[in-house]
Amino acid sequence: MNKKLTCMALAAAIALSTAAAGCTDSKEGGSGTAEPAGSPSAAATAAAKNETAEAIKNGTYKFDPPVTITTVKATDSTIKFKNGETMENNVHTKWAHDQLGIDIKHLWQVPGDQFNTKLRLMLTANESLPDVITTQDMTLLDELIQSGKYRDITADFEAYASPKVKEIYNSNPLNWSQVTYGNKKMALPNFANAGNDNSVLWIRQDWLDKLGVSAPKTFDELETLMQTILDKKPGGNDNVIPLGVSFGSGGSYPNPFTSWLGETSWVFGAFGTVPYQWNVQNDKLIHGSTVPEMKGGLTKLKEWYNKGYISKEAGLHDENKLAELIAQGRVGIVAAPYWMGTWPTPDLQKNVPGATMKPYPLPTHNGKVAARDTTYLRGGMLVKKDFKHADALFLYLNRIFESVNAGEGSEFVNGWYKDYDYTIKADGTRSVEDKDIPGGKVGPAKYLLIEPKDPFVGLKTNARLSRGEPPVTPSEKRAATGNKDVIKASEIVDDGWKAGIFVAQAFTGANTPAMQAKGGILAKLEGDTFISMIYGKKSIDEFDNFVKEWKSLGGDDITKEANEWYQKMKK
Repeated sequence: MNKKLTCMALAAAIALSTAAAGCTDSKEGGSGTAEPAGSPSAAATAAAKNETAEAIKNGTYKFDPPVTITTVKATDSTIKFKNGETMENNVHTKWAHDQLGIDIKHLWQVPGDQFNTKLRLMLTANESLPDVITTQDMTLLDELIQSGKYRDITADFEAYASPKVKEIYNSNPLNWSQVTYGNKKMALPNFANAGNDNSVLWIRQDWLDKLGVSAPKTFDELETLMQTILDKKPGGNDNVIPLGVSFGSGGSYPNPFTSWLGETSWVFGAFGTVPYQWNVQNDKLIHGSTVPEMKGGLTKLKEWYNKGYISKEAGLHDENKLAELIAQGRVGIVAAPYWMGTWPTPDLQKNVPGATMKPYPLPTHNGKVAARDTTYLRGGMLVKKDFKHADALFLYLNRIFESVNAGEGSEFVNGWYKDYDYTIKADGTRSVEDKDIPGGKVGPAKYLLIEPKDPFVGLKTNARLSRGEPPVTPSEKRAATGNKDVIKASEIVDDGWKAGIFVAQAFTGANTPAMQAKGGILAKLEGDTFISMIYGKKSIDEFDNFVKEWKSLGGDDITKEANEWYQKMKK
C-alpha cells in the first residue's frame, strides 16, 4: 500500500484520538481535502482505513516505505550478542525491518546505573527525546509523564492493539494501575511474572514421613511439628532449624518480613495485617507495619524465637544464606516461592541422600490466613506525544506478543530466533542448551523494546496442569514435563489467589517526595525496632511509641502523599 493510502487509512482508524499517527501534511501523505460524506470515494477510503487498522491488529501489515521508531537502552551484563551483531543491528532489528517495515533506532545506550541520569539531563536541556522509552523506575516514569512530552495511549491502544494484547492487559484491573493517571493510560505496563515470590509452605517430606505426621494446617499444628523436630531431631543432628526465616534480608534497606525466601508476612497476615506495604483500610491507604495488628505477629515470632523454632542468628540470615542452610539439610520448614523445587531443593537432594521438600498451603490461625502478594508491575513503556506512528508501534507489539504461550505454527513456537536462544537438532528436537546452539546461546528478548509477557500465564498454566487439565499449546506441553513439585506449588498459589489470601501492595505509583526523603530512614527504624522486639531487647509494649516515632520522622507526610495519589487514581 502506498504512503498516501496508508496515511489516509490510519487517520480514520484513530479519529477519536488527538494523539493519532499524524497524517496532516503532504509529506506524510495527507491529501489536504475532505471527501464529501457519503460519496463513493469517501466510502472506499473508509473501507481502506478499516482494512489497514485490521491488518495492524492482526499483525499482517507491513509499512512501505519503512517507518522509524527511536528509543534508548539501559544495558547490563546479561545483554550479549553473536555473529558480530550490535544493539543497532541484530537479528531482532533485521526481523522488524524485513517483516514489519519498522526500523528500530537506538539514539544511545548506557549502563543501567547511568540511564536515569542521562534521561534527566535530556529533559533539563530540553533535548529531543526518543519516541519510545521503557523504564522500571517509577520516579523517572512519573517525571517523564509530568514533563508533558509523552502521551495518553488510551485511544491508540483501543484502535490498534490486537485481541490477544487487549486480553492480556485488561485481564486484571491492577495491570494498568501503575501507569494510569486519572482515566488516562500514560504508558503500556511492563510486567514481571505474577506471584513469583508468593509463598507456600515447603516442608522436609522425608522428616514428615520419618515422624509419621501430616503437614500442618494450623498454627497449633505447625508449632507441634516444630517442637517435634527439635525433640526428635529427624535430621540426625543438633543444628536443626525448624523454621527457616531471613530476618537479615534487604541489606541497607531492611525488609525482615517480606523477603523472597523465608518470608514471614503470613505470620502477621493471620493477625490482620501485611507489613512493609500499603494496605487499604476504610477506603484509605495505611502502612501495614504501623497498625495494632502488628503486635500479634511480633508476639508470635518472639515466642517461636524463644522456643528455638527460629535460628538465634536469623537476623544475620539473608535469602542466600538461608538457601545455603536449606541445602545443608538443616531447615525443616520454610515459606518460599513456588519455584523452590528448582532451587535450592535440588542442592539439598544432592547433599543429603533421601532428603526432599514438598509444598503445602500456608497454615491458618483462628481460621485466618493472609500473606503479601508480590508485585508484578515493573513500570512501563512511554510513547512520545508527537510520535507520528503509534500504529507502527502497535503493529510491532501485536507481533511480539504472539510469543506469549505461542500456539502451533507460530513463528515463536520454539523461541525467539533459531540458533540464538534455541536450536533444532539433527533429530528434529528442540534444544535450548548452550552446548547445542551454534556459537552459544544469547537472549534476543533483551533486544526488544519491551519484553512481552502475560504475568499470570506461567503460574496459572502450571496450576491447570496440576489439576489434571491436558496441555494444549507447545509451551504448555513443555511445562507439563517440568518439576512436579513446582507444578503443585503453583496450584497452591493459584488457590490462594482465588481465596483472597494474597494481599497486593495498594500503592503502585512513583515514590513521593517524602518517600524519597524519608523512606530509607523509616525502613531502618522498622527493621531495627521489630528485630529488637523479637529478640527481646525491646518490649512489644513499646509498639505504640514506635508508631509515634515513625509518624514524626516522616510517616505522616508519606501517608498523606500516598493517599493523595490513591484518591487521584480512583477518579
